[in-house]
Amino acid sequence: MGLSDFLVILRENEIIRRYVTINSFDGALTIFGIVLANFVVGIQNPMLVILPSIGAIIALGVSGVWSAYVAEAAEIKKSLNELERHLLRELDGTRRHRNAQRTTFLVALVNGLSPFTAACSIMMPFVLAYFNVLGMTLAYYTAFLIVALLLFLLGIFLGKIAEENVIKNGFKMLLAGVVISAIFYILSLFGAL
Repeated sequence: MGLSDFLVILRENEIIRRYVTINSFDGALTIFGIVLANFVVGIQNPMLVILPSIGAIIALGVSGVWSAYVAEAAEIKKSLNELERHLLRELDGTRRHRNAQRTTFLVALVNGLSPFTAACSIMMPFVLAYFNVLGMTLAYYTAFLIVALLLFLLGIFLGKIAEENVIKNGFKMLLAGVVISAIFYILSLFGAL
């Protein structure tokens, strides 16, 4: 299966589109939370941002692939079983069966790679800071910019799907980052961080 086949499945399969959005959002906000907590307490060692981020990225990726695979496999098996009862024949080895298996695999892959990709992109400034390419202050601000860009792009993607104003949807998603920032700021004012 080539890239064009994948893009057709992405365009036609609402479950995959949903997983791309939900899990990219989760990956971005998970790492954003780690970065923001480290920023608020003034951490200047990039490894103290990288290590918990790697743990979160691995957990998000493995959890995403595994949970989606078993959930989708069960749903597709149920659907195929119902179809087999109506057709009075087994569908093992048929094109429909192979397509169902391929869709299950793609859903699982997308579910795991979406948060992984979003999270890795946010963590990259700290990898650069570790290798002294960026200073920590610039790494934090670059990560914040990447989060904002990712959230905005997710909003645009959702706006395109819904055939709504893409810019307005971009700003709606960006609002999530602002809300999290405000919560962290308020918690830090009360000494909770």
